[in-house]
Amino acid sequence: MSYYYRGNLAVELEPQRNTYKKQQRRIKVRSSLPTKEKLLYLFFISVLVVGVGYIGHRYILISQYNYQIQNLKEDIAKVQESNAATQLKINQMNSRERIYDAALQMGMVSAPDAVHIIGGANVGTPAQSVKSN
Repeated sequence: MSYYYRGNLAVELEPQRNTYKKQQRRIKVRSSLPTKEKLLYLFFISVLVVGVGYIGHRYILISQYNYQIQNLKEDIAKVQESNAATQLKINQMNSRERIYDAALQMGMVSAPDAVHIIGGANVGTPAQSVKSN
């Protein structure tokens, strides 16, 4: 500080003030909960998260299975319709009238003197039928 103060040299000197010292204070952080209790809460929360995740995963799988079941039911219905149409076509193709008309269109004629036994018993032995021919 300057000795000359407002034009007066008879000024008392102010005692020099101590410079501020930085004092480091140790701050103890006291946890509000003991460590074991914190770990217990963390464990319960993690079990809860895992449980909810597992249940969510199971719901996703169930919804995927339901979607697949619906698609398969639709496919089954389409195949059944196609089977019914094919069976109707088979029945039409096997009808006696259609076969007879197709044979006539191909130029075939019926032989009334020919006898055809289907599913009946053989009248003779095979050796006799060969000799007769």
